[in-house]
Amino acid sequence: TNTPWSVLTLAGHSGTVRCLHLEGNTLVSGATDRTIKVWDLSMQSSWSSIACRVTMIGHSDTVRCLKVDEERVVSGSYDQTLKVWNLRTGHCKHTLRGHSAAVLCVQFDDNKIVSGSADNTIKIWNFDGECLKTLIGHMDAVTCLNFTGDKIVSGSLDSDLKFWDMRTGLCVSTLDWTRSEGHTGVIRCLQADHWRIVSAADDKTLKVWSVEDGKRLVTLRNHTDGVTCLQ
Repeated sequence: TNTPWSVLTLAGHSGTVRCLHLEGNTLVSGATDRTIKVWDLSMQSSWSSIACRVTMIGHSDTVRCLKVDEERVVSGSYDQTLKVWNLRTGHCKHTLRGHSAAVLCVQFDDNKIVSGSADNTIKIWNFDGECLKTLIGHMDAVTCLNFTGDKIVSGSLDSDLKFWDMRTGLCVSTLDWTRSEGHTGVIRCLQADHWRIVSAADDKTLKVWSVEDGKRLVTLRNHTDGVTCLQ
């Protein structure tokens, strides 16, 4: 090619790829073919071991979201379930049932899983598959979420960002256009750390917020269409 980038195509899914997570040299993908594939991207100047190492089969509909650490994959699907998998063997350890519509987003840490769904709710689970809390407040599908400490932040088709107290399950604040100069379109993605949240939406903007008080720090405008991903 005429670009400085080397391009490699990984072929294996028989349907559209809907989600990806890169962890070191391990890439995990989920698709409309209902499978999850684990790819080894190890490469040196003299050799390459790039290949699909594991295919996880178990969902009965599109795999819409997934999250990975060194040992586990947690996936969410249009079949309304989440599944916890062993990253190395592909074995399904637990199936989490409780949502009444497609699971659209998922995050986890060492102790808990947090999922958002087209049923407008957020659920907090343990790794034994028990639903600990259901968070109700969004007026439409929960499209993205993240958490830091005991605080969850979520975005939705209703264009609102909500902050939740994980200990009580209560919504502590809502960032909308009227009161907080929030987004005016569907919120598609967000990222958070201990100080800031960055959200992006169909209104062509990214917004940076303070985790502490929910104050909008800046609005970034330069896209000519909706923003669908960020990192």
